Amino acid sequence: MIFLIKISTFISRLCQFFGGISLIIIVLATMLDVTARYIFKLTGGEFGFTVKGSVEIVSYFMLFALLAAFAAFVERSQIIVDVFTQKMPQTIKGYMMGVFMLGFFVIGIVFSWGLYESAIDAIEYGKVTQDLRVSMMPIYMFSAFLSLLLAIRSLIESINIFKTGEFFDAEETGA
Repeated sequence: MIFLIKISTFISRLCQFFGGISLIIIVLATMLDVTARYIFKLTGGEFGFTVKGSVEIVSYFMLFALLAAFAAFVERSQIIVDVFTQKMPQTIKGYMMGVFMLGFFVIGIVFSWGLYESAIDAIEYGKVTQDLRVSMMPIYMFSAFLSLLLAIRSLIESINIFKTGEFFDAEETGA
């Protein structure tokens, strides 16, 4: 069990890294685009540098950041409604959380498979992004990889919850 927890922790940290890098790229692309547009405006169009495809860059890296964050913090993702759960015993809450984690496992598998098929289609049909004309295959494959990490973490966390009965409880931590 300790080995599985170490794997889950490693995947969480890896996804936090991917998500952090994605957010940095989003901020830098946005800052560069805004600065270039402002300089263009100040110079009356003399300075014609623009960031080509900045909207695509931001949108695809936002996809990566969200998928990575979901995989990194899946054990904290249960939505708790105090009215329904405040009087429930911890064992029932734990069982519910384990079932939610299995649900996230299924969602991760479905996302991963669908994105993998989209990557294969992108290769077969030559799908590219609209502005940058970059192949969609690596975008779909990386998204499928992050979704697979979500599935793996969800399964490990579910096994851990069913085996130990311990889970992250936002009601107890006040988060």
